[in-house]
Amino acid sequence: MSYFLLYRLPPILWMGFLFPENSVLTYESTSRFLVPFLTWLLPFADQTTIKLVHIGIRKSVHFFEYGLLAFLLFRAIRSGRKEWRPEWMLYAGIICLAYTALDELLQVYFPFRTGQFSDWMINAAGVVCTLGLISLKFRISMCSGATPKFE
Repeated sequence: MSYFLLYRLPPILWMGFLFPENSVLTYESTSRFLVPFLTWLLPFADQTTIKLVHIGIRKSVHFFEYGLLAFLLFRAIRSGRKEWRPEWMLYAGIICLAYTALDELLQVYFPFRTGQFSDWMINAAGVVCTLGLISLKFRISMCSGATPKFE
């Protein structure tokens, strides 16, 4: 049971949070707190600038939320084992890319969400960058003779 709680549950919970029906992640919901904060932070900026910064922040979050999912899935697939297998990254990547495609596709059917190919590309970039960093960490660890730790 602790194995499930430690390795399997975190990506499942994160995928549930990212599910398109979640209204916390909509443009309207984030603009309620982010736009006033940006207006306070950038008092001389016009509304167009505030809107562009808001969109930029939201797109950055797309990148990082799916990067985190890739990490959590890789960690779940590896399950604390000491050895390294490149196919673990492949499995994590395939699951993440499929889930982000499903996410964007399902958003088309929710009235308060919009599914966009550009968002899928940003999500995919987060997945690829995260798995690339994991691979880089592994390669560096292999050169030094250590076992990479992702705990």
